[in-house]
Amino acid sequence: MQVTKKTHLQASLQNSIFTILLFVVVGLVAWLSNQYEIKADWTLNNRHSLSETSQKLLTTFVGPITITAYAGNDNNLRRAIKDLIERYQQYKSDISLRFVDPFAAPGEVRERGIKINGELIIDYQERSEHVQDITEQSITSALQRVARTEERLVVFLEGHGERTVNGIADHDLSQWASLLKTAGFKLQPLNFGQMTAIPANANVLVIPNPRRQLLPTEINLITDYIDNGGNLLWLIDPTVPLHGLENLADKFGLKVQPGMIVDPVSRFLGVNNPAIVSVTTTGYNVDHPITTGFEEYLTLFPQASGLIVEPPENWIEIPLLTSHPQAWSETGDMEGTVEYEPETDIIGPLNIAFALIHEDLGHDEGHYEDEHGHEIEEPEIEIAEVEEIDTETENVEEAEIESTQEQRIVIVGDGDFLSNAFLQYGGNVDLGIKMMNWLSEDDVFVNIPIKTAVDLSLDLSPKTAIFLGAFFLFILPITLISIGIIVWLKRRKA
Repeated sequence: MQVTKKTHLQASLQNSIFTILLFVVVGLVAWLSNQYEIKADWTLNNRHSLSETSQKLLTTFVGPITITAYAGNDNNLRRAIKDLIERYQQYKSDISLRFVDPFAAPGEVRERGIKINGELIIDYQERSEHVQDITEQSITSALQRVARTEERLVVFLEGHGERTVNGIADHDLSQWASLLKTAGFKLQPLNFGQMTAIPANANVLVIPNPRRQLLPTEINLITDYIDNGGNLLWLIDPTVPLHGLENLADKFGLKVQPGMIVDPVSRFLGVNNPAIVSVTTTGYNVDHPITTGFEEYLTLFPQASGLIVEPPENWIEIPLLTSHPQAWSETGDMEGTVEYEPETDIIGPLNIAFALIHEDLGHDEGHYEDEHGHEIEEPEIEIAEVEEIDTETENVEEAEIESTQEQRIVIVGDGDFLSNAFLQYGGNVDLGIKMMNWLSEDDVFVNIPIKTAVDLSLDLSPKTAIFLGAFFLFILPITLISIGIIVWLKRRKA
């Protein structure tokens, strides 16, 4: 093509227009990048995204939340806090974040009890919580605590060889107790040698299976607590007698099946002990709040008993956890090879846990007690006032009043699944927390699991590691040098 003055002018004009348009596009992209932000989380388990449970918790807040971060002028620390809080602000716009330099405001630091650099304080409706560990789990747990409008007191029966909330032994419950405190529960040991009654404000009574006989007075106090509508978590261990709680079992129509459950399916999941029962998808009652969402979880129950519950009228029993159909209750010796014996053993599926609901909590006619358990006369005036309130309140208020009259019981044929030794296996943590949330009638609150960064480690076999080392240290450099020499020689000959 012959280059003329006209074509040269056209080419120059086209180049100028292209250059101008290029700068315009670059400018628009720069402007858009400042106005809008697009984030994508490509990590294997979405550890940089707010979990679904955290999102659900934020929907329970009806007002603004103020988060104050007491962090120095360290840009890295402040950036980490800001990035994490922004995940919450995406789902609740009225969360405000304020940074305070603790070195510039010593008076405010002393007044608010700040202990470390980077500590957060979450304020919501005149309630506040401190957060020292800047993780989603810690922040959401703190949000969960400030969202609770009432204190939730959980008492644990002690003094008869039970698992304790303060013990550090493998069979104790201290790790679970620590998680309950993080979730906003107040815990209190119940030793009848030091206390003469169950606290009137107790929301849940936990009975880890006692190892020694209870006194008749203690049994009466527990029975009265249940008769008066108290909520209960009862952890029963196989081959251990009820030690005086037989009357309590009769109230629920509870029968503990003899023997210990053997689960041959567990060995396919890497569990070598046949006495450890694994509950998977088909073993959960997905229609109950406690086990809803457990389709992807595996829970382990070491040394579990099968339960039969046939409660009296006005009680509703709901099986929560069921063993695999191939499991059975072994009534013989557990030493050596264990095989199913049709004549003596009980074939599965076996129910490991039940939830019971009692909706009719009216007292027997003419029988009322004060907070100390002493019988008093029928409070006619108070009843009349309640009836008057019920007739005048709206339907929504009536529903709220009725919901508080539901007594909840959970009975589990194993206590080891919440012990220090087995709590961290599978979904045991989530199951234990959800049981307590349901029993305390805090259905909306759930435990926020730790989002483990499963794609941070790379496990290589020794041969693979040697190959990769040789490739990057020797093969790749030699190849690149050889290519360079070949290209240089060809150009020299040309």
